Amino acid sequence: MGGGDESKLFDLLLPIEMPAEAGFTGRSGRGPRAFNGEAAFAFGDYDASFHVCGGKRYFLIRLTKPRSAIEAELPELRRRLARASIMLDVSIRANDGELLELVSGERADLDFSYVFPAGEMPHVMAGDESVAFEMDVAVLSDALAHAPWSRGIERAARIFVDVDFEASDESRYVLLSTILELLAERRDRDGDALERIARWTDEAAKADRQDLAEALKLMRAESIGTAMGRLVVESAQRAGCSDEESEALRKQARDAYRGRSALLHGGEPITPDQLARLRGIVRLVLTGDRSPTFFTQVGNRQWIERARRRAPLVVTSRERR
Repeated sequence: MGGGDESKLFDLLLPIEMPAEAGFTGRSGRGPRAFNGEAAFAFGDYDASFHVCGGKRYFLIRLTKPRSAIEAELPELRRRLARASIMLDVSIRANDGELLELVSGERADLDFSYVFPAGEMPHVMAGDESVAFEMDVAVLSDALAHAPWSRGIERAARIFVDVDFEASDESRYVLLSTILELLAERRDRDGDALERIARWTDEAAKADRQDLAEALKLMRAESIGTAMGRLVVESAQRAGCSDEESEALRKQARDAYRGRSALLHGGEPITPDQLARLRGIVRLVLTGDRSPTFFTQVGNRQWIERARRRAPLVVTSRERR
């Protein structure tokens, strides 16, 4: 879509999805006035606010631009939010539906994104979570301000935003391990190994065993497990880990990859501890930070037993122990 009156300026209403147990708190930025749990933050260079209505969440981003400019910028806003998800260690998925135009006085359906007249406060239609982990929305501004990343990280971010919406620990585990596999770069084996593989490949071809020849060609590069281990060690060293700590993390990454194979091919279940260790390794590789965030417990499902003992439960970062 596009075109229209370029003299008309709009802001953006962007619905988002987060795990039901995660959320943000903060001040509205408009003194005592607040609308739908309004919490002001900075979306890069833009003023923005986080809102909740009927269990649904959305951002108002004060772009003050023609609709065509917003349409052009929207993909990058979604990508920045995906990168912020990695920084906060929680999936925050922007609505990717059709961009509609909301006129004054009309109510927005939170299944769609909207441009609306700049400066207005749009009304929405929506319809409760008993468990919530909430951080001051200022941390979202910090996460969004993170420097641009490589193409590989961008691809990983598109996967990460889906992790916390998976229905089971097993599916979360598979997605997280896929991120490591995506970022690991396989290298050729050493010269001696390559010479042997070349000789064996020739022998297989002469014996008319093209199947073996093709399999041997695939052996020219190191295993994906080896590449993942090196990726984790390099990330750990950049994060200031000792050699012993780096080696321990490498073994955890190796075990995680084996765990994925056992899950996919043998149906072996994934334990919460395995999920937590893998998530920590993925966070280290993506951010260079070993420390969990306040939201990490949401993805690791660490809140479940606590919620069973005490419900409803709302925890904010200020209450963290």
